[in-house]
Parts: sequence; structure tokens; C-alpha cells
Amino acid sequence: MSWNRPKTMRRLLLCAALPAALAFYAGQEPRAGQEPRAGREVENLRAFAKLYGYVRFFHPSEEASAIDWDRLAIYGAGRVKGANSREELLGTLRELFRPIAPTARIYTTAHEPPPVTLMPRDTAGLDLVAWQHLGVHLGGQGSIYRSKRLNRAIEVTPRAFGTITQAVQAAPHRGKPVRLRAFARVDVPASGGQAQLWLRVDRPGGQRGFFDNMRDRPITSGEWGAYEIDGTIADDAERVAFGGFLVGRGPLFLDDFELLTRNEAGEWQSIEIGNPGFEEGEEGEPPSQWFTPSPGYRYEVTSSDRYRGDRALLIDSEHLVVSLPLFAAHPELGEVIQRELGAGLSCRIPLALLGDSASTWGPTTEYSVEALTARLETVHLRELSADEEDVRLGDVVIAWNVFQHFYPYFDVVRVDWDAELTRALQDALDDSGGEDFFLTLGRLVASLQDGHGNVSHPDYSQQGRLPLLLDWVEDEIVVTKPLVETIRRGDVVVGVDGVDATRALAEAEEYISGSPQWKRVKALRALGSGEIGGLVGLTILRAGEELHVEVERQQLDPALSEFERADIEALDDGVFYVDLDKAEMSEISARIQELASAPGVIFDLRGYPNGNHEVISHLLASPDTSGAWMRVPQIIYPDRANIAGYQNHGWRLPARKPHIGGKVVFITDGRAISYAESFMGFIEGYGLAEIVGQPTAGTNGNANPMALPGGFRVTWTGMKVVKHDGSQHHLVGIQPTVPVRRTLQGVIDGRDELLEKALEVIGEPH
Repeated sequence: MSWNRPKTMRRLLLCAALPAALAFYAGQEPRAGQEPRAGREVENLRAFAKLYGYVRFFHPSEEASAIDWDRLAIYGAGRVKGANSREELLGTLRELFRPIAPTARIYTTAHEPPPVTLMPRDTAGLDLVAWQHLGVHLGGQGSIYRSKRLNRAIEVTPRAFGTITQAVQAAPHRGKPVRLRAFARVDVPASGGQAQLWLRVDRPGGQRGFFDNMRDRPITSGEWGAYEIDGTIADDAERVAFGGFLVGRGPLFLDDFELLTRNEAGEWQSIEIGNPGFEEGEEGEPPSQWFTPSPGYRYEVTSSDRYRGDRALLIDSEHLVVSLPLFAAHPELGEVIQRELGAGLSCRIPLALLGDSASTWGPTTEYSVEALTARLETVHLRELSADEEDVRLGDVVIAWNVFQHFYPYFDVVRVDWDAELTRALQDALDDSGGEDFFLTLGRLVASLQDGHGNVSHPDYSQQGRLPLLLDWVEDEIVVTKPLVETIRRGDVVVGVDGVDATRALAEAEEYISGSPQWKRVKALRALGSGEIGGLVGLTILRAGEELHVEVERQQLDPALSEFERADIEALDDGVFYVDLDKAEMSEISARIQELASAPGVIFDLRGYPNGNHEVISHLLASPDTSGAWMRVPQIIYPDRANIAGYQNHGWRLPARKPHIGGKVVFITDGRAISYAESFMGFIEGYGLAEIVGQPTAGTNGNANPMALPGGFRVTWTGMKVVKHDGSQHHLVGIQPTVPVRRTLQGVIDGRDELLEKALEVIGEPH
């Protein structure tokens, strides 16, 4: 897509076709009205970026492990970009890296220096120190991923999250708008955790109404601020649950919760909740009237830091210490990497050193680590934004290197990753501010073709969506569920604010990360997205007539479904329907005897399971033995070279009784991603059922988030997942055994054609 087009058109295409957290742009041509920056700047930055990754992730010196790498990325980018000669660049790189890597050598490629001695005369009491990466740990969030140096201990943050919970009866407030508000601030490491508020409306039978947990706009600021969630209480709601939580390291401080509904006069009124400002109870103790269910986290009422009043709540993680090696393989003393950096420079970096309990051995150097640290402390991360060029450049350096050394799917993804570094640096130099850079960073992530690939920022996230659901039917963008009277089911959307909708959709898909089926899902979901309350002009075709309507963007419930059905429903002839997006395992277990004795069961997984994968055990005839379909790479060398092995994982599910003995069909499509594909992988791998519908998204494996300076958060897939037979899953997905495509007439008639086909398959002989 060329960017030599009016700025308003470019913005419209992005807003019309991409969610704010996945808004990307591309094109190697300069933006309209801008001249590209000098080639030398980019070459200087490329050399810095490559050296940065090698030293940060693979050079094991004590000095390198103690440096603030986010600050170094920003400060170093600012220093090197203006170097006017190879010699000046060489001197600057040495000044930046020799204090923290005294055994490393940076030199002009034509003049290689002699090797550095890595063995001191006296080795008594010294152990080998070298990096091991199980995937890669990027701080904060407790996860399966780890990074540590041999013979060095690390603190491990517990997995999951630390939450507080409270609930009120919904009956007096049914049908009303609801708002949750609280004040929060979170102190996290530079690449650390995050906080989120959450609000959930519970409906009868375990059905979930409105739900939002700020997943796309997490709290990462160290300053006190007000945060809100707006939703609607369903007409049949039973209760409203809410709270806040910390993911990864903290501490998180929370204060002054409010739960409000809007009255008939349009005014917000408070709902009484227990201990909203944490003023009750003893200091240092968990808060009264709040449920604190998360092991591995501590909860304390504190007066040391509060927004208002005398007290607030502190949530922090309790850490475990890991001192053993992550796995057996590691670099040996004497192993070095030798790489060309570009700009006529090269480096030679040891991958293993000797050290005692407090330091690693290295020759004395004229460069002072104390002086470098003092200069880095002038980079005030909390005060910086991506409106500043050096922050943008530093973010590119950090993100590109994480993927360069640890992204597990370059073997199946076709991308010139080295060229992406050049493109991203050039674009970051040309960007006019943080909003433009949001797109640059998104474009970099998009090129990975990773369905988990996502960029978010609280200042640039637009939550408003068109008041309707869309699908791609008979090569058209078709309304499948309208939420306003001016739109009907089966209307074909042909224009959005004057832009051809199909063209916008197709262009947008080129810049969404993931498989073709996932790109289509994401682009359709975000067509016309923008600010809540903003007006969008739609051009639609209805029965051959072109109509123009104006709709207001809304904050849609993520659980909004096209078809309204019970979680578990008995259909004709004793066949059961189970919506795995909604049904909790407790609901399924309560009716498992009915399901087991039914002549047929249809499981609907056109979305995300509700923690109910135990269903698989009632389909298995014998225990699951496929324990190696999730594979976390063991990395000791840069550039993904010579992977040491994999830490393999599976679910190892038992076979449970009662066994579901009737004919089973699963319905799925491109909306099923990640956990849903783990679920469907069993169905495909063990041949447990017919699969009706369309391929799943083709992205699975634990996401590995990283926080970048300037308030950006990037998620990506940190492990390799294959099918149960070991073949490729990424970008392929789970394939249907009975493919079905929807029809326009079926949409107009309100028919669920995939369910109809599933019933037809159930009725066929075994």
C-alpha cells in the first residue's frame, strides 16, 4: 500500500479496517511531504541494534546483567545516530558497550584484533557463567518462560495474577448502564508487569453478560490515575462482580473504588460497596469485605502510599528463587560469536565467562561502568513518550532483537527480518510522534505473521465499534447481527465513510499479523472502529438498493454472539448442543450423564473455551499420550542458531467416565485461536469427532508480552506449537473434516448453517 495519498484517507483506511491495538502501516516509500533521513543514520542505528542484542541476551558479564537495558537502548540510539564516520561510530559503540562487556571486541571488519584472554591466572573459586534462555523471560508477568545465567540465581514471579473481588446483587439495576471507577498506580520493572480493573455481569445459568478486564489497555503508569470501565447490566442479570488485579511483579496500589449506574435523568449514582477506599481493617492485613483468592501474592492495607484518605491497598507478588540450571546445555568457556554489524564494523563477543559469586572475570578497561550508569540515569523513562525520536528508535532496537533471537516461527514465516529492521528504523526516524510510531511498531509486529502479535497503548486505543456483527459471505461484507434499527441482517456493507469497504478490508489484512483466516476475522471485527460515540457513515446494499445510514460507535460486549442459545440445549431426537464459549465445566459436569447417553452431541467452539477442556477426557477412549505438541525452545546462541533442544509440554489428559458414546461433531472457524486450538488439536489429533466449519486461526502457544518505553505493550507467541502428529500448526490451524461456507440467503433468514450441517452429520450413519 503506497502512502503517497492524503493523510485523511490513510487514517480512514486504518480506522476502518484495523483495531487500534493492531493498526499497522507499510510501504518503503516516504510519507507524503517528508524526505527520508540520511542513510548513514540508519546504518549507524543498525550496527547499534545488532550489537545491543548480542550483548544484552548472550554476553554473561555481571556488568551487563546489572545495566538498565531500556535506558541504554534510548540513550545509545541517540548517541550513535549522528556519527559522521565509521571511526566516530566505532568510538561511540566502544564507549557504550566496553564498560559492560570488557571482554568483547568491536572493530573495523578489515582489522580484526587478537583474541582476548578469558582465563585468569588464578581460577580458584570461579564458576562458569553463561546465559540460558527457556524461550525468553522479559520481566513482570509470571509465565512458562525463563532466562538466567548459569551459576546465578533468579527470582521467579508466580504465574497467573493477584486479584481482589467483590460483587453486588444486580436486580435493582437491571437494564442500566454501569461504570466501575478506581484509582491506581503500579511500580513495575522497566519491562515488567501490569495492572487491570475488571467488571463482569453474571446472568442465570452461568451465562456471562458484559465483561471487560482492560486487557487491551492495561495500567502501567507509576503515577496515580483514574481508570474506568463502562458497560451495561443485562435485563436478567443476577449479580455484578468487579475488582482489580496485578499480573506479574508489582507493587500495585489501588484506592477509591466506585460502582455507579445511570438513573433515568442521565445522572450517575453510586451503588453501595464494601470498604471502597480500604479505610477499614488493620494496616498490613488483607482488606476487609474483599475476596483475595490468589496464592503467590500478598495483599496489605497500607498508609505508605494512597490516593485519598488514610489508606490504600497494596498488591505485590511473592517471589521464588531459582538457582539450578534451566537445562543441561550451555556455552563453554572459549566460545565466542563473531558477527558483522554493518557500517564496516564487526564484533567478537564471548558467550561464557568465569566468575565468583559477585562478579565475572574480565580485563581492566579504560571505560567506566559507573560513568555509563550515571549517564543512563539521565534518561527518565516515566517522563518519556514516543513523541521523542530516541524513544522510538530505542523501542525498535529492543523489539527487533527480541524477535530476532527468540521468535520460534521464522522457519515457516516468509519475511526478510533484516530488512524489517531497516524499514522500522527509517520509519521511526520519519514519524512525527507517538501516534505515527504506534503504526510503525505495529507494522513490525505484523510482519511476523503471528496471530498473538499485538501492539497496545493507552493513548491510542480506540474502543468504539460499529453496532453490528459482520462476516465474509459470498465474497461480501455482510451484517449478521444488527444492534440498531437502521441496519438489517443480510445488509451488505460496501462503503465506510466514503471508502470502499472491500478494498479497505483487503488492504488492512496485509498489515494484520497472522494467517489469512485470522486476518479476515480481525479486519471484519474492527471495520469502522474508533472513538466511542463517534458517528460512522455506512453505504449498504439491501435487495439491490443502495442506502446510506449513519451509526454511532459503541463499546460492544466481547462475548456478544450472533445466535442466542442456552449454554447446553437438548435439540430434536435427543441430540445435545453445547456452547463451549459459554458453558462452564461445572454446568457440563452436572449434565455429563445426559451427554454421555445422547445419540449425538454438537460442541460449538467458534470462539474461546470457557475453561472447559476437561470435556476432552470424556471423549478419549484411553489416556492422552501426546506430550510434546507445545515446545519451548532452549536457546544459548544468538540468531536462533543451533537450538539446544525443547522443553516439551502437553496436557496429559486422562480418559474419564462416563464416556460420551454417541456421535460427536465440533463446529469451529477462524475465530478459534490459541487455547481454542489446543482444545481442537485433541479433536483432530485423536480423531474424536467430525469437524464442521472453517479452519481455525493457526496461532497457538503461550503469549510472551513485553513492555516498551513510552507506554507500549507488545505481545507475541514465545513457543512453538505443532499438531499432535508433529506437523505444522502455525498459519495452518485445525482443518474441518466437513467444510461449510455460509450463504447470503442463510444470513437473511437467520439460519445457523454450520449448526444445520452439524445436525445433518449427526444424522448420518456411523
